[in-house]
Amino acid sequence: MLTQLLIRDFALVEDVELTFDSGMSVLTGETGAGKSVVVTALGLVLGDRAEREHIRHGADKATVKATFDISQLSKQYKHDFADYLKDDGFAVAREISRDGSSKVRVNGVICTVGRLKELTSPLAEILGQHASQLLLDEDNHLLFLDRFASLESSTAEVSKLFAQWQETLSELRKVKNRREQLKQERELLLFQRQEIQDAQIRVGEDDEITQERRILDSSRALMESAATVESILDGEEQSVLDGVRAMRKELDKMAAVDDSLKSQVDGLTELDYQLEDLRRFIEQYGASVPDNPTRLEEINERLDEIYQLKQKYGGSEDAILKTLETIEKKLEDRPDTEVRIRELQGEHDTRRAAYAEKALALTEVRRKAAAYLQKLVIKELSELAIDHGAFELSFVHEDDADGIELDGRTVKPHAHGLETGRFLFSANPGEPLKSLVKTASGGEISRVLLALKAAEKKNNRLSHSLLVFDEVDAGIGGRTATEVGKKIKRLSESSQVLVITHLHQIARFADHHYLAKKTASKGKRITIDVTRLNDDDVVSEIDRMVALPEE
Repeated sequence: MLTQLLIRDFALVEDVELTFDSGMSVLTGETGAGKSVVVTALGLVLGDRAEREHIRHGADKATVKATFDISQLSKQYKHDFADYLKDDGFAVAREISRDGSSKVRVNGVICTVGRLKELTSPLAEILGQHASQLLLDEDNHLLFLDRFASLESSTAEVSKLFAQWQETLSELRKVKNRREQLKQERELLLFQRQEIQDAQIRVGEDDEITQERRILDSSRALMESAATVESILDGEEQSVLDGVRAMRKELDKMAAVDDSLKSQVDGLTELDYQLEDLRRFIEQYGASVPDNPTRLEEINERLDEIYQLKQKYGGSEDAILKTLETIEKKLEDRPDTEVRIRELQGEHDTRRAAYAEKALALTEVRRKAAAYLQKLVIKELSELAIDHGAFELSFVHEDDADGIELDGRTVKPHAHGLETGRFLFSANPGEPLKSLVKTASGGEISRVLLALKAAEKKNNRLSHSLLVFDEVDAGIGGRTATEVGKKIKRLSESSQVLVITHLHQIARFADHHYLAKKTASKGKRITIDVTRLNDDDVVSEIDRMVALPEE
């Protein structure tokens, strides 16, 4: 239960300190008087986001403090948060500085905002614009049922099992993908190995056949040149050999007279032998020069094959052969994924079965709980001036070939179970049920939300110490407002309730009445003040509200 709230230098509030008691409290005031500031400040000590804009102009920091009586909370709660608790007292302080920093203290102990939310979640719930937005989002409708039926722990268990299953499934898919990848890599390696082996590469072959190609490319020119050389050496007219031999004959004559010329004769004789050898070589060479277009084509194809292999596996024959060695080693060292796949498949099947068992059980409980919730909400709506309303939680199951079997179908699994849900609503007799989100007015949304809270109470699930209704009177008036007031009054019998309202029909049910108003100082500085009214002041405020025209 909230016992005290202190607001200092927050928005337009300079310094307000309020005390609260059990039962139903209302906060009223003229439009724009600052009623919402109290709700915003309270949200801050419950863990809402802090903004620098919350700091009052001219102040260095804003402070909000709240004190709760937690004597009625469970022993488990007190055990879980023992580090922050003192006896049955629970004081939360939140400071916002100009530099954007925010400090949280619980009973003087520094606390994170995340931990603060855990600490305060059983203490209070603000049902305002955010709660209406939750109701207007069909993704949240199943949460209302799970909370009503105390299924949070079951849903958490299903969610945990789903996460474990999906984790294993993800790992299994990765290993299977890896297996497929390894298979493709192996096929590529086998292809590459075969390609290199079929090519029968040997070191130096490239240079050898390149030289052979040059000769084949120039065979005719080589033969023509050989013929020319041979003709020069031993032609019919003035051949080199004839000239050398003629010179030697004349030198022989000269050497017969002059012995000093014998060495020259010997030189010409040697030259004659050499030229004769050259003639015979050229004759043979010219006859041996290949002229084979077929062989030239084969060489070109082979050189192209070697070039392609060099492009793929290295810049030389040696590099290609080393690549072949590397491929052989990789083929020998391929990891075996089949054992891991079998392990994961077994783990996957076990976890899937565990999830399916709990999810199917959760579905069954939800169906029973939904029928009971529908019955209670319809009754509550009838007491909120929706006399012939209809309400239903419709379960939606998506088909999924790889899902879980339910009622002869295979449905898609989710972290929260096998179904999603959406509220269907009709405010008028004879009208078909349609999506609450698409058909309900603002006033009807407020009453459905209140009916859900009342249903929680009847199912002994209204566990919050404090309920704050910020927009429960939106779009209503007259008898409807009176019925809403009665409903809230009944809720206050088991929970502390704070209602922000502009309707006298609701305010008159309050046990405690607070008034928000704006005042101007001498310097015309506007401040918001909130005071607790005595009996006479309550009468005056109710009279003021009665005099207001209804929207």
